[in-house]
Amino acid sequence: MAAAEPVRVRGLQEAIEQYGSPERRVYTYQVGKDTFLYWELVLRKRAGEVVIVLQRPNGRYLVHTKAFYPRGTYRLLTGGIKPGEDLLDALRREVAEETGLQVRVERFLGILEHRFQHRGRQLSFTSFVFLLRELGGSLQANDRKERISGFREVSLEGLLELADRLEALPPDWVEWGRFRASVHRFVVEVLSKG
Repeated sequence: MAAAEPVRVRGLQEAIEQYGSPERRVYTYQVGKDTFLYWELVLRKRAGEVVIVLQRPNGRYLVHTKAFYPRGTYRLLTGGIKPGEDLLDALRREVAEETGLQVRVERFLGILEHRFQHRGRQLSFTSFVFLLRELGGSLQANDRKERISGFREVSLEGLLELADRLEALPPDWVEWGRFRASVHRFVVEVLSKG
């Protein structure tokens, strides 16, 4: 595993001071031309993403699907960090948009650097992973543009099963699935340690 590059996002140090020192990982993916072009576009609009590991009162974790995903595809919630946006502000905004729930941030679990490589070129995209606990409210997707079409709750073991399914998606989705699966496996690894 390669050494992580310094991450630059507003409010990172404050998030570490409030919620603990996250584990860091680097993941490298060999991708096709279309996937590489997709990430070029994403990086123009996002400084990274927050990953929302939201534990419900019953101890299970919230996952969602979107109308355009392959049938039966669920994953952890995520949301883009706008250029110049504070990390914790982005987390709060995304939780409100995607769940409508009242939450408390428990831990800053990880900083995951994803390196997408294609024909000698590389792009890096960072996921900032937070564990949150639900305090109340009514679960509902408030941002229609996200096209969230369903929610489920899963155990830690269920997150591993989702990772397996993400890695087994059809060819048009397989590179995206590998990227998303790595986050699920990381979450299970870190939370299994306590």
